[in-house]
Amino acid sequence: MEVSHSVKERTIAENSLVILLQGLHGHVTTVDLRDESTATGRVTNVDAFMNMRLAQVTFTDRRGAESHLDELFVTGRNVRYVHIPEQVDIRATIEQQLQLIHRVRYFGGRDKGRREFPRAKHK
Repeated sequence: MEVSHSVKERTIAENSLVILLQGLHGHVTTVDLRDESTATGRVTNVDAFMNMRLAQVTFTDRRGAESHLDELFVTGRNVRYVHIPEQVDIRATIEQQLQLIHRVRYFGGRDKGRREFPRAKHK
């Protein structure tokens, strides 16, 4: 799972449950959309704004017609519900994602390297 390079996106992710969705990378899940259609596929990417990219997708529209797609991009505002697969341990997934964000944020160790939020200069 790749962690965003944007400070803003990492901050949004670590302060919301979108990190759970980011932890679903590689899992097959179903996403219910606001227009009552569904998409079932393998999660390849989720950003901090809940935009999702799915691969090997079975898309079912609200009338029940199925379409098979290689890839589908769903904007976060169109997501109604994401089904969490049974085999996913929610707590462990969230903790793992938080560790990834923390590792990127404080690379180089304590008091070494660049910090995202430098301390204020003393006057």
